[in-house]
Amino acid sequence: MKYPIPQNMEYFFFKKNIKNNIKDKSYSIDINKSFSRKTKNKNMDEYVNFINRYWKLYQSLPFIKEIYLCNSISFNALKENSDIDLFIITNNNSIRRARFFSLLFFYILWLKRWNNIRKKFCLSFYITQDHQDLYNIILPSSDVYLNYWLAHLIPLYQEQLNSSNLYKKNKRFSVTMPNHPQKFCINIWNKLYHWKSKLKKKIEFIFWWFFWITFETLISSIWKPILLLKTKKLWKKWQWIIINNNMLKFHEDKRSKIHLIYEIEHKNYR
Repeated sequence: MKYPIPQNMEYFFFKKNIKNNIKDKSYSIDINKSFSRKTKNKNMDEYVNFINRYWKLYQSLPFIKEIYLCNSISFNALKENSDIDLFIITNNNSIRRARFFSLLFFYILWLKRWNNIRKKFCLSFYITQDHQDLYNIILPSSDVYLNYWLAHLIPLYQEQLNSSNLYKKNKRFSVTMPNHPQKFCINIWNKLYHWKSKLKKKIEFIFWWFFWITFETLISSIWKPILLLKTKKLWKKWQWIIINNNMLKFHEDKRSKIHLIYEIEHKNYR
């Protein structure tokens, strides 16, 4: 992608003995050694074929503008039991409706990640169309991962052809990665799908005008106690989530934990 990346493996992997320097075992992290920049992942073709099989589903998800593949599949780090992480951009003022219908559709087709995660879709990151700047949630002066995460996003669905302006919305990206071509350039040979299905048009028509305020409020009211309980549990496990009208982020967030481990390890070497 014409931007410099470290070649030594120690930049990507933490030593196993790091966790021995930390008394609290809850800080320990899994060491993923399946990552490779040079060799095609042996599971990639199987996963890409599986993803392409459900092209009608992506075109039928109401209130969703764009869908991207991210995390393990975009970093060529798939395992045999990996799930499929999606990053989803929704219509404005529609984030809860978008999540509701996407969860419903994936559950009906038995594709939502549950106990069995292999080749199941993880719907854990939603943002609205006018709030695509992810540098609002960056860790202070230590979050290198977000830059590479953005660079490695892979488009899966766009409601309108060539409609994405994600890199323009994230203006700091061009500063941190000045040699990046400012377009999506990771290629796993998946297909990029466009347009709306008739089902999507009908659902959006029904829930767009009169019902939308009531429906968004209803979903928010029902989920609020559940999310508060989930937030409390995740906080104790060093996993943070974000819940507001413009972003729903339920990914396990290890950045702060990894940074803390690095700081402790760095001090031990001084």
